[in-house]
Amino acid sequence: MAAASIVLRNARLYTQVRHDPWAEALAIDKDRIVWVGRDADAQQWIGPQTEVIDAGKRLALPGIIDSHFHLLRGARALYDLQLGDARSIEDVQARLRAFAEAHPEREWLVGQGWQYSLFAPGSAPTRALLDAVVPDRPVILVAFDLHTAWANTAALERAGILRGAPAPLAFGAVVMGEDGLASGELREPPAMDLVRQLIPPLTRDQELDLLRQALRLCAGFGITSVHNMDGDAYSLSLYRELEARGEMSVRIYVPLLVEPGTHPEAIEDWAHETREIWFKPEENKFLPIPAPFVRTGCVKFFADGVIETKTAWMLEPYADGSGERGTPNFDPHELETLIVAADGLGLQCFVHTIGDAAVRATLDAYQRARKLNGARDARHRLEHIEVIDPVDLTRLKRLRVLASMQPLHADFGADVKNPWRALVGPARWAWGFAWRTIMNAGVPLAFGSDWPVVTMNPFEGMRAGLTRQKFDLSDARSPFPDHRLTLSELIAGYTMDGAFFEFQEREKGRLRPGMLADVVVLDTDLFALPEAELVQHIAETCSVLTIVNGRVAHRTLA
Repeated sequence: MAAASIVLRNARLYTQVRHDPWAEALAIDKDRIVWVGRDADAQQWIGPQTEVIDAGKRLALPGIIDSHFHLLRGARALYDLQLGDARSIEDVQARLRAFAEAHPEREWLVGQGWQYSLFAPGSAPTRALLDAVVPDRPVILVAFDLHTAWANTAALERAGILRGAPAPLAFGAVVMGEDGLASGELREPPAMDLVRQLIPPLTRDQELDLLRQALRLCAGFGITSVHNMDGDAYSLSLYRELEARGEMSVRIYVPLLVEPGTHPEAIEDWAHETREIWFKPEENKFLPIPAPFVRTGCVKFFADGVIETKTAWMLEPYADGSGERGTPNFDPHELETLIVAADGLGLQCFVHTIGDAAVRATLDAYQRARKLNGARDARHRLEHIEVIDPVDLTRLKRLRVLASMQPLHADFGADVKNPWRALVGPARWAWGFAWRTIMNAGVPLAFGSDWPVVTMNPFEGMRAGLTRQKFDLSDARSPFPDHRLTLSELIAGYTMDGAFFEFQEREKGRLRPGMLADVVVLDTDLFALPEAELVQHIAETCSVLTIVNGRVAHRTLA
């Protein structure tokens, strides 16, 4: 028996193996787990060169898999003004003023993360609020959900849209003020990009450095894999460059972002150009297969926008009396055509679906693809599902569609200061962020953060899953479902279920021999905490040791 490269001892290993969920030690050889068992038996794996790590009775889990992530976008945001915890317009203004003073060399001032709850009902971002602080340089501040931007007059003038968009936008809007000029609010990427395309791009070296920062953040939270939600040839080249240098410490599953107007041939080109990281030539067919860090074999679509700005596509009008239902990002026939093309190539599809109409249209497209291309283990996904019509629950299961959901997003739905509750309305609250209902219907769930929309901290997400409020808080006897999840369900959703969602259930998500050596040791034994302490303190949990691919990526463990 060969000695292991790493032996982790004296641990509480939650293996996620159904028949044997607990162990005390494991051995790693190169990039694989080779043994899991009792601490008393670990000595047989220890040789002169073995690194022995004493976990001090701490809880160890399979590496965390974040199933909805934006790695490059989040990394780029680290360069910008951070506004995620700003609690008032005055706070935003003060931070912008300080940021401008600290960076006199920057031609553009860019910020990220402000909340819609900064604005009272009926009010919205205006350029005048930013002009009062920075009138002489262009400013653009992107909302936390990445679907709205707030620009000052200088930015709107630079883009030539102070008097409105140069042509009608099929999706989104340059919102106009009562004075006939652009208000400063830009809804959805087609409008936002009219300004953002003018911002001087970061250099490749800057982006690589920012990615390294993001990777360190991931390791600190025990995140060892992410399912990226946007991608193209350029971003893929950055990830592969870090992998080639031996610097990649997070496994990343990268789709091609498919936008309206994309020709099906572009999807076919992506499939063929990237086939070496998801194609088995010897089997002469497309199959998702493991690669050390960077993989593809998938595509991503945005079917609609977000509820807060009424760009999510709903079956019934929003509850504000406006009569609006939102609009689809794609013409439904175009979405169907592109999904059929991707499915025919063997690609997995991720579709951003916030509104119930977007959910239905995407299920229609998946059903059409299945009919035309034949049934297969496609594992197509719906991302978010903030509202679903109950009629579509059975379709989700019948079509074997997966539900990729983000527990922290429900906090925005529960927040009375956020527009979500009022716009969705009580009649639909029971079907908002319906984790428990979807899970009980037999639909697989996996969880993620949507970083940088919210913190990447998976334990903050678990806190949201454990403590989920009902949207109707007026009566303890409320008929609205209790969607709270258990600790074991949440850990599964961030580990083995995430692996299943990327066809990697035989490679990761459990601690057992043969699996990739992705392991996290936590500072707190979550299973040992009484329920009241668990919900109070789980968000404070952190990794003291993160092992990825058999290498230590993060360590504070003495």
